Amino acid sequence: MHSEIGHWEYIKRQRQHDANWGPNPPPAPIAPFPYAFPDEVAAAVDISQLQLNRVPKTRTSPVATRTRVVRHGSQPHVLRPSSSGAEDSLIPSRQYAPPRRAGSYSHPTPLEEFRSSRRWPPSGIRLDDELSPKDAEELIGAGASAFRGYCDAIPNAPPGYDRFYAVMTSEHQTRTDRAPFIQPAYRDMSLNMTGNPESQFPWLSLEQPSMAYAYGKSAGTTTLNFWVSKSGSSLPPTKLASDAKPRKLKFLQILDRLQHLESGLELDDPEEMYRYLYSTLIEDPERYSDHPHYGIDQQIADLVAVLSNPTWIDFSNPKNQVVAKFFDSADQHRKQEFFHQLLLSVELYLRIHSKDHTDKAKRKLLMQLPPAITWDLAVAQRWMENMEITKSRTSQSQSTFSFELKSKKRQIEALRVFAVTLKWPNMDEIDYVLEEKDKKEKPLEDRSADAMSWFSGIVLPGRTLPWLIMNSLIDCDRDTGDALNSLTHMHTSSGFQYRANTYWSAQCIVGKVLGAARGVKQIAGWIGPCIYTPDLKRTECVRVKQHESLDPKLSPADVDMLDVRTDPLGPEEASYPAADYEVPMPDMDDVTDLIRVVKLSFVPTKEQPSSARQSAGIPLVFDAAIYFACGGESWPMKLRYDVDFINAFPCHQGPHVLFYDFDYQAIKIDEGLVDIQDWGRQSGRISRPSSARSSPSKKSLTLTNSDKPAHMQVSKVLAIEALGVSDNEVFARAWCSHHGHSAIVANIKETCMACAIREAYAACVSVVIFTEGGKETEKDEGVYV
Repeated sequence: MHSEIGHWEYIKRQRQHDANWGPNPPPAPIAPFPYAFPDEVAAAVDISQLQLNRVPKTRTSPVATRTRVVRHGSQPHVLRPSSSGAEDSLIPSRQYAPPRRAGSYSHPTPLEEFRSSRRWPPSGIRLDDELSPKDAEELIGAGASAFRGYCDAIPNAPPGYDRFYAVMTSEHQTRTDRAPFIQPAYRDMSLNMTGNPESQFPWLSLEQPSMAYAYGKSAGTTTLNFWVSKSGSSLPPTKLASDAKPRKLKFLQILDRLQHLESGLELDDPEEMYRYLYSTLIEDPERYSDHPHYGIDQQIADLVAVLSNPTWIDFSNPKNQVVAKFFDSADQHRKQEFFHQLLLSVELYLRIHSKDHTDKAKRKLLMQLPPAITWDLAVAQRWMENMEITKSRTSQSQSTFSFELKSKKRQIEALRVFAVTLKWPNMDEIDYVLEEKDKKEKPLEDRSADAMSWFSGIVLPGRTLPWLIMNSLIDCDRDTGDALNSLTHMHTSSGFQYRANTYWSAQCIVGKVLGAARGVKQIAGWIGPCIYTPDLKRTECVRVKQHESLDPKLSPADVDMLDVRTDPLGPEEASYPAADYEVPMPDMDDVTDLIRVVKLSFVPTKEQPSSARQSAGIPLVFDAAIYFACGGESWPMKLRYDVDFINAFPCHQGPHVLFYDFDYQAIKIDEGLVDIQDWGRQSGRISRPSSARSSPSKKSLTLTNSDKPAHMQVSKVLAIEALGVSDNEVFARAWCSHHGHSAIVANIKETCMACAIREAYAACVSVVIFTEGGKETEKDEGVYV
């Protein structure tokens, strides 16, 4: 990954065409791919075939023959496009060339005529005509969603450890597939340690995949970038092998130095910086030589060596990411060890972020550090942003230290918005406690370690924030008792019932499915209020048994070739036959209103964790299902698989046309979907039986094409038309979980059918759910309140 990554911005990829077919210029150099492509893909990217013997494409031209384009990262001076929804970092919307003026004002251009009539081909173009590249780009590519993938090797990791990203090459602030952060406090689930903290490019995040892209605009969905990133490597294996140790310090010495560092280092006094560091904190290995470590770079190296001792707390480990368990621990030794590590981390952080270091230099350094050290820096950054130490003298020989929570008001407001959005059943109690006017009540931050972490603002990036804010809300509601005390980020497939509502983690399949239901919201990683279930107690916490998704994992080849595989024009050619494209449109007239959610069902599994048997407070594990009613019949759908629903990226001025090789099968929600049992085989993910005469056995039907790249396991996409009431979309999502298919969720008010189907091919999933987001007349009156 380039060190200038924070300054990457979008530029449009230009197609090279010689109008006169004269001598061709030499092709641009292409950086070698470090991966072994399949033979058919390797043949498709033969650079010698790009310039010679172009022939008009035929109806049998397969997608696999699409030519390889030069990656942005392979050119030294070419900029990478920005990621979707990068907010303040976004550039203005893509400007299309003005349409060519016709002979008179009464004749619209072909593009204008197509936009208004939605008929293909537009007037003036016959079905057997062939479009020039320029005309094809204007008629077919203008405004269509375009996707590009990147595969970056993780620095200092063994070969094969890569991170994947997907970006949108036609984006704008108003066009994004991810949910906004409603409150500034929610942004803390992601951390960019260099450059503008508001920048949320996915490759700049400390946590991987970037949590800024974890949640899609529709409740229960994620984004294309997060889906693609999940197939990459998160943390490569590393071993901290340093035996360097710091000097011993008393607890009050540590706090005194931390308070002093709140005003920064003595950058104008190198002698003092050197003296304190090496006389009080650590040893200078060359103190008595002719080269003492006065340079900041040398001091950084020495601090990294000390923090690389494996005896320190590893905050890259999720189980250690509730930081208040350490700085607010009743164990004095544990507390002192944390503050000692924090002091060394702050000293390192301030040296790295000194005014003499550019963002480029900081990024280069941070990429070389072991993950455990970068997480130490994250703890240091969050501490300095949110905590302040006050020292007061009680006598001539004694001093006391107290901590001021600088961000507490912000955290309280964010918690209140969280509770209101989820329609918390006991809101009067929450408002009363958050006001902190009753002196008999405990201070908010003293109610639990999670509450201390939340109200202090010492929240590490990653998956902990949703659990800290929900547990803090529960701590502020005495009516919850002890029944909901077992929610933890270490068991993300969880939820609970409280009074007449259920609430679910956005990482739990129940929440992902019910996110489409009427009146349900998604905020800060939680989904609710959802339908009540009679199978649980009035107040009960549960864990849901969910199997891993059956979708194939993306490979570097799938990611690198993403833009080529999903080009709106299809394979690059000298001309583009109009007959190779169609305008897929959902049926907006005949929409069913018969499907209804009847019951949310939970059945305890036979095998329960041993801890649940030993302790009454540990939640049980349940199998979840949803029962639907349609036309007098009952349709049960088990939520078996932990599939994902990817919010489709909005396109511009659709509908767009679809290249014929993006094969799909459209089906209405009430016309046979419940009877489709083998879409895995029909779509190409599951191998067909070896003999056509013999009936396929269960073993053969579960045989996946694991030896093939993921994009070659999707030969057809199922386009489910779940328009109309919200329960239609809930049923479509439940069907996906029942059979193990992740899906693109496309709101037809924001994107067209063609762009959503191409995004399914980009994500290597075989299902698209088309929805309207429910009917306006539904609203949420009288629901879950």
